[in-house]
Amino acid sequence: MTPSLRSRLALSQIFTILTALVIVTTLAIVEQRRWLISWHMQRLERGARAVEARLADSARPLTGDFEDRAGELGRLLALRVTLIDSAGRVVGDSDVPRDRLPLVENHATRPEVREALGGHVGQATRVSATVSREFVYLAVPARRATGLAVVRLAEPTAEIAGLRRSLLGYSVTAALVALLLSMPLTVWVARSQTTRVRELVTVTEKIGAGDPDARARELPGDEIGRLGGAINHMALELRSRFEALQRERDERELVLAHMSDGVALVDREGRMVHGNRTLAAVLGAAVPPPSGTPLSSFARSPELDAIVQEARGSFQVIERELRLWAPSQRLVRATATRLPGRQGGGVLLVLHDLTELERLNRVRQDFVANVSHELKTPLTSVRGYAETLLDGGLEDPARREEFVRVIRDQAMRLQDLVEDLLSLAELERPDARIEKTRFDLRQSAEQQVAE
Repeated sequence: MTPSLRSRLALSQIFTILTALVIVTTLAIVEQRRWLISWHMQRLERGARAVEARLADSARPLTGDFEDRAGELGRLLALRVTLIDSAGRVVGDSDVPRDRLPLVENHATRPEVREALGGHVGQATRVSATVSREFVYLAVPARRATGLAVVRLAEPTAEIAGLRRSLLGYSVTAALVALLLSMPLTVWVARSQTTRVRELVTVTEKIGAGDPDARARELPGDEIGRLGGAINHMALELRSRFEALQRERDERELVLAHMSDGVALVDREGRMVHGNRTLAAVLGAAVPPPSGTPLSSFARSPELDAIVQEARGSFQVIERELRLWAPSQRLVRATATRLPGRQGGGVLLVLHDLTELERLNRVRQDFVANVSHELKTPLTSVRGYAETLLDGGLEDPARREEFVRVIRDQAMRLQDLVEDLLSLAELERPDARIEKTRFDLRQSAEQQVAE
């Protein structure tokens, strides 16, 4: 199970604090050790200077009395006091009995003694070969009045180690107390940061759900605050782009709705993704089908399914003239085009309704046939009476006038038909003007009956 963000933040901060405390405590321990050594060295130097001064100011004779004076000063200072002559011989040591002094090896080679013999303060830390314990040594040069060359003081490192352990305990205790005190603050900080992150998550979910008024907090101006500002900016950009997409969709829908051709987008599984109102009207439906409707169940035309299938397997535009029977007979020109980028199956289907054009062509054909019939009758009459006159009718004074009158009447009828045709041709012009006149339907009917 993945731990929560608050737990991870709290644990990471506690780990960071713990690491910092360990580093600080380690550095403090190292510095404490240096300070302790420096402090003890200063303390030993002050003690050595005091011993050297006391020996120089003493009214008592010092010759042969160094053993007693070393023991007396050692008990007084609670330190190991060693008195060394110019040859490096130990003439008095508070930790060495009188009878063992002749057995103590020459100290002229000891580092601190060598430095003191050279006129400097000498320091060293080592295990004493005389008493087999580790000491911190400090040696200072002695004045001639003392009859000595070096006064050396030593302190067991065990005492220094005890003090270091005490300081270490205090340091560790302080670190643990600091850790315990920082844990509630760490948990509070982690909780507050997690709360702000959860608020950002809630805001982003609202923005994703389409809430236009969802906004994130931008204060305080830290990284999370700047993230909130970025989310707000993103929300404004998304809203602007969404409104632009809505406008484009509405414009596209408006264009498709007012197209005179039926348009349908069919996916690779034969379901309609989109269809306009003209498509529904061509196929005899009241409204366009909802998205996901199979084309075969909406159009119920095997020919359309065949064209779509053919276009899906070809990169050419497929065009056919089909007769649809839904619900009345319609003649359409179907154009199917495979669309790129739709995983080899999207097809754009366009249906151009030719029913009205076919009806107009039929009307035109019927009109031409009727006009031809109307022209044929007067032409036949004119031709017949003209041939009668040529065959001898001109020699018949009684009837030739009648024949000529019939030819004139039929010619006038032809002229009327031609004028009607010209008027019809004029009406087909876009800029034609219609002249309104009174028309006596009764007179026209009686004239037609008379003829």
